[in-house]
Amino acid sequence: MEHALNGIRVVDLTHYIAGPYCTKLLADYGAEVLKIERPGTGDGARSLPPFFADQPGQERSGLFLFLNTNKQSLTLNLKADRGLEMVLRLIKTADVVVENFRPGVLAQLGLTQEKLERANPRLVRVSISNFGTSGPYRDYHMTDNVAYALGGWMYPMGELDRPPVQPGGAFGQYMAGLYAAIGTLQAIRNRNVTGQGQHVEVSIQEALIATTLYDFVAFSYSGFVRKRSGKQFHLGFPNLVTLPCADGYVGVHAGLPHQIYALLELVGRPDLASAPRFQTLAGLGEHAQELHEALLPWMRERGKWEIYHAAQARSIPLSPVPSPAEVVEWPHLKARHAFLEIEHPEGGQVKIPGPPFREHGKPLWPLRRAPLLGEHTEATACGKLGYTKTDVQQMRDSGVL
Repeated sequence: MEHALNGIRVVDLTHYIAGPYCTKLLADYGAEVLKIERPGTGDGARSLPPFFADQPGQERSGLFLFLNTNKQSLTLNLKADRGLEMVLRLIKTADVVVENFRPGVLAQLGLTQEKLERANPRLVRVSISNFGTSGPYRDYHMTDNVAYALGGWMYPMGELDRPPVQPGGAFGQYMAGLYAAIGTLQAIRNRNVTGQGQHVEVSIQEALIATTLYDFVAFSYSGFVRKRSGKQFHLGFPNLVTLPCADGYVGVHAGLPHQIYALLELVGRPDLASAPRFQTLAGLGEHAQELHEALLPWMRERGKWEIYHAAQARSIPLSPVPSPAEVVEWPHLKARHAFLEIEHPEGGQVKIPGPPFREHGKPLWPLRRAPLLGEHTEATACGKLGYTKTDVQQMRDSGVL
């Protein structure tokens, strides 16, 4: 089947999350992604949970499986002369090289910008790093906690009288990977017009800043600083809150007064909908606790999906808070084939989210599982670069592959 990025070859020098998510997006849309891994250990994500049946193993990481669909794996020691020679031969045939080493590491390995440009003037080079490739913090280390703090996400999170809290997961790394994929596509388009490659760089910190709602714009515009408000998301809308129900939680996202009034009528409190103290956003903010307490008796008697459908019938933006199992089994997502099944030799049938963008009118294509470590080394070396099987064996014996 023809895919949008058929014919694009990517040399993938990335590891863990941000870089592999960028190259996963390219691979899932048809690019040939050749993932270079360290001999013996491979991408560090192979050692991260969750694992199939909770049993650690190099081919059992669910994180690695998700981030590396449709790729090919080659083991290659970039610190060895013959390893450097092989990766340069690959780069000469490639359209894109993606890396997420610390700034300067690629040059230390011998892959300087000048050498890459001489090898392939049309090459698009994509770099993902913590703080970017320039600036006084470019060499600083980062964890997800640091990224959220310095990206502006932690300050408004949590209870007002307690320290800020970190949002869950590695959201910043996924956003950086997404932006890197978008940058890659625009660089390929520019290359196709001008004939010249270019260097695209993405900072994880700046990826988070770019997705921090409008806190920075609000501060620049009016000096407004959003305060921590716990479970209640407060930006002048006291009615954005998560509340308990009979079988879990629902998120109330009624951001406009008329939506609040419709919700109060739904729960049998039309008296409050017409009360003078609830007729302005300022009044709603001042009496937010009373508003929430008025909703709770009705909600505690009903399940989240019942509440959701009743609210939707009245155009009230309210959402259940489903578990991962409920999301996977949600009939709407099943109807859209949002989760695809792949067969893995270690874990059997596994469901993972499908590609996030779709071409209307074209069928979804089946994902290929993440590669086993070094699974495509010999095929690439012999089939694409002209090495013999004897060469490959010699390089394996010497630790190059």
